[in-house]
Amino acid sequence: MLFLLSGCGQRHDSIDPLLRSRADALNKVSFTARYNDAARSETYARKALSFINDSLSEYHDGRLRAWNNLAMSFFNRSMHDSASLYVDTILAYQGRAANREMEQMLALLLRARLLQRQCDIAGCYQILYDIEQSGLLGDNNDNILVSLAKSEFFIATTTLNYHYRNKSQYEQAELMVKMEQLHEQIHCDYAEDMSFNYAIAYGYYALCSDTLHQSEYLAKALHYCGENLRLLDSPTRYSTYHLANTYQLLGFMLRSRHISDKSWQDNSHELVSMCNYITDVFGFELLPITTIDAPLADLNTRLSLAFHREATALFFLHNDPYQRLGAVVSTGRCSMLVGDTATARDYLVEGLSVLPAPGLAPKLEAMLYEGLLVAGCAENQSDVCRWTSSLVRLNDFIKQNERADFILQQELNRTYRSSIVRLVIAVALAALAAALLVTLLMLRRRTQALQLETARLQESQRRDVERIANVETCLSVLRHDITPFVSYLQNNNLPAELRNEVTGQLIRTFENIKNWTKLSIPSGLQFRKTTVPLQTIFDNVSRSIMTPHNYTEGDAVAGETTFHVKLIFSPTDISVVGDSQLIEIMLRNLVNNALQHTEHGSVTVTAESFADDVRFALVSVADTGCGMDAEQIGSLFRSDKKINATPEAGYGSGFGLILCRYIIKLHDDNTLRGCRIWAESVLDGGSVFHFLIAKDI
Repeated sequence: MLFLLSGCGQRHDSIDPLLRSRADALNKVSFTARYNDAARSETYARKALSFINDSLSEYHDGRLRAWNNLAMSFFNRSMHDSASLYVDTILAYQGRAANREMEQMLALLLRARLLQRQCDIAGCYQILYDIEQSGLLGDNNDNILVSLAKSEFFIATTTLNYHYRNKSQYEQAELMVKMEQLHEQIHCDYAEDMSFNYAIAYGYYALCSDTLHQSEYLAKALHYCGENLRLLDSPTRYSTYHLANTYQLLGFMLRSRHISDKSWQDNSHELVSMCNYITDVFGFELLPITTIDAPLADLNTRLSLAFHREATALFFLHNDPYQRLGAVVSTGRCSMLVGDTATARDYLVEGLSVLPAPGLAPKLEAMLYEGLLVAGCAENQSDVCRWTSSLVRLNDFIKQNERADFILQQELNRTYRSSIVRLVIAVALAALAAALLVTLLMLRRRTQALQLETARLQESQRRDVERIANVETCLSVLRHDITPFVSYLQNNNLPAELRNEVTGQLIRTFENIKNWTKLSIPSGLQFRKTTVPLQTIFDNVSRSIMTPHNYTEGDAVAGETTFHVKLIFSPTDISVVGDSQLIEIMLRNLVNNALQHTEHGSVTVTAESFADDVRFALVSVADTGCGMDAEQIGSLFRSDKKINATPEAGYGSGFGLILCRYIIKLHDDNTLRGCRIWAESVLDGGSVFHFLIAKDI
């Protein structure tokens, strides 16, 4: 499939589309030729890079793509130093490229492949581990570069596992299942598809050491080799490089000592069909095979040698010393298995001429020296010593790298497990914190509910206490207020006119107590709002109060103390808003309270506009009585003080003031806010009781 790799992540509106298309076309040719003609790939990558530098200096995505194409072309010719140079250039690039992240990941993956060839297994594994942990491969979009990066990651991971380390069967099988699941999603071009198929096929071939599932794994390996052969059956997709890879893998499978005869018998139909297909389509003359019968070992070995020889011939069409070395070593070792030592020597000696630079393929180089020694290719003792020394050195180097890889795996596994533990602890702590938060919220709501309930109960208790106190007050005041009248009525010499007046006063006292009792009950006394002149209230209260000054001069009741107190109501023209009956009760109680605590002088009732707020009328009851100290003033209007109705107890000892407090509160609730009652006093200097009532304006 032909495609456009550059700029697939962002629109380049500022770049001339025609010029960009030309650069993309050059990069596309370079990418397509990366396996089958690496030299041609390099040529077109350089053309693309030159064109971008001359005409599209801001096309950073195209530049990165050209550099990656160059790095891959050098890798496929085992020019590892040049490949590493371009990888470093890509990783250090800071230009504003939309695809920079993916291009740099592809460069990292190529570096991992380079490290694999050099047997730096730990370095390769670290790169693959970091890429996997980065989460960049989790991108689910259909970006071609993302698919290419995923494909290269799994190819590098699989190659690392089956060529350079001994992974557990479970881990390899898990990786193969994951690769198969992604097979349909990861699709870049046919060359990449074939590389991906080859990696899966080789992975299943490596799993064939598991005897329990061997037949199943062999079937999968043959299936993916067949997939590649079917892809290659087209002039536009034919590639000698991928055909050589497929032949070589089939040769490895056929000569494997791990795969049993039974597994081959189970998969004989697939193998026969594949061999016939190869003969018909690719002209590769294999032995005429119609079925697989015993002896299998001989047949498989001869087929294996045929595939290895053909793969070697195809690889020598490419200028890649690494692939050439692997091909001749594999063919030489296979020739040794069939007893053809002369042919083995020819291939192995050829390997000496295709060796890449020292250190670039230590594992293949070690296999070459081992084959040379076993096949007796040495012409003198010097060759034996040199090859033996190189083999020992290379094996030590490989073991050191394997040991470093093992240590790194252990460290990374510990780090991974620690991160999992930290994650679990963090999740547990978060869950605990959430539970504590919910608990605290529930406790807070419960506390608030309890506080409200407590406040309600306290208020209910306070009202109950006040009601009880009011009942006690009624009884105490009843005794206190009717005692003088009873004394008067017990006097047989009291004139009939005065007896009638005392009787009326007694009746009014009972009425006062009845109203007081009603007021102590929440649903009792009703507030009736009217406008009334204060002078009318003054007159009604004046007529209802019985004092010694009502008597004519010289009249005295035997056995009683004669009082010298003058009651004065100052005239007023102020009208107020409220309940006239309640105001009379309040004023009457204040006047009676003042008279009870005044032996000489006067009790004066006045009314005026309140200076601080003209909306209110200020009514005052002043006396010249005994007065009060600060403690006594603090006890006024309170129902929680002990009842003591003696005159010596002070103004706050009677409960008429409690009734006054209720009445003023009713007016405050039902008229103008601000109604209140208070007292001012000096010990032995008299007292003044004030109350504010809404004025009719």
